[in-house]
Amino acid sequence: MKKVFALFISMLMMVGLLTACSSGTKEEKNTPAENTETTEDAVSDSATSDTSSEGAIEINMYHSWSTDSTRGAALDSLITKFNKENEGKIHINVTVNPDFPAYQEKVKAMIATDTTPDIFHYNFNPNDLSRQNSGKLMDFSSYMDDEWASRFGEGDIETLTINGELTSIPFEKAGALIYYNKELFEKAGITEFPATWDGVLEACEKLKVIGVAPFSLYTADDAWYTCNLLSYIAASYAGTETLNTGGSIDTPEMVKAAKFLRKLLDYTTGDAIGANYSVAMNNFASEKTAMVIDGPWLIGSLGEIENKIGIASAPTFGDGIVKPGFTVTDAQTPWAAAKQDDPAKEEAIVKFMKFITSDESTKQLTLEGSVFLSAKLTLSEEELKNSGVLLSQYITVNSASAESIVNVQRNLTTAANAALPSLLESLALDVVTPEEFIKQLSAENE
Repeated sequence: MKKVFALFISMLMMVGLLTACSSGTKEEKNTPAENTETTEDAVSDSATSDTSSEGAIEINMYHSWSTDSTRGAALDSLITKFNKENEGKIHINVTVNPDFPAYQEKVKAMIATDTTPDIFHYNFNPNDLSRQNSGKLMDFSSYMDDEWASRFGEGDIETLTINGELTSIPFEKAGALIYYNKELFEKAGITEFPATWDGVLEACEKLKVIGVAPFSLYTADDAWYTCNLLSYIAASYAGTETLNTGGSIDTPEMVKAAKFLRKLLDYTTGDAIGANYSVAMNNFASEKTAMVIDGPWLIGSLGEIENKIGIASAPTFGDGIVKPGFTVTDAQTPWAAAKQDDPAKEEAIVKFMKFITSDESTKQLTLEGSVFLSAKLTLSEEELKNSGVLLSQYITVNSASAESIVNVQRNLTTAANAALPSLLESLALDVVTPEEFIKQLSAENE
């Protein structure tokens, strides 16, 4: 009997979106003219070139997925398709800024200066609702009928409904999973990925002996890799339910997690302090490190070594506090839109949103772009098998997760996020103790 995998992949914000999650800027490749896509330095804040048919409703889209990435190429292809299907009626013009931290700040500045992009994406943070509270975003509530709402995972619409308004449409929420180099593990005498954190420490020692840095980590920008690691450790001590309820981060479990993280900071590359996403990611892709915790967008950068890579279930402390194979996820990265005076343009934006969250678009973004979405996805066993060596592993591990938490960094306040890089560097250099690290970060988070 043909098996079908029903994957309900909920999203809380934007790899980086994403690369999301990504920090180093990449140079853009030229893109199809049908999309009118440009890099940000080629245009003003909210304007793009107009090459659409006369009379079409122009929609300016601003996002961070460069077309030299698999997810950017997949999104580009779908926008091209939408433009062709709506030729003479609706045309999407695209501006890309692949530096995600800078992109997020730019969106905030555009909203503040009344140049909000017609469509954009962002990392949702319940502790930073400045976008939602600006009064400058479109409310999708009246358009979200039962049929459209049924496309999304449980709780996604509720999470993004603020003060009775649905100003965001669920899009991406990916699990940050543990990628490891099986060949390097074998050289170090490690036969399988450890099931416990104590086993991870033992594996780190063995990898260090053969001259391989165990973990790819970094401290700059959002410190995505390092905060993923901290989140996995914290959940292992406190449990996912405790962390998902929020509250103060100044807890005994977080202090324990910081102490364990400090141990693992001795097992990374010498350039981790001050490094960004690009540096740390390339360290893993070039086999300078043996482990990295990242989303599915990483897969596109591992083509040359994909047969050497495994994706592991998360370790625990073996005490039953968390279920084996739990996951840390990125924040929801939803789409949002500028409030419109023209009802026709508002309806055109809704039409695109329904298109990009449709079953067909969801499948294309997943299989071609390695993007995991809030919108429901159904894959046959054959489609899963043919999805690729690493993507099929990712889907299998991610869908087997019984529980999850959002990366702790994604829910920090703006002030705490600004302080995070220097605090992590101070922790790594023993300028502050783990207790001081948590207290100072908590103080910034109030």
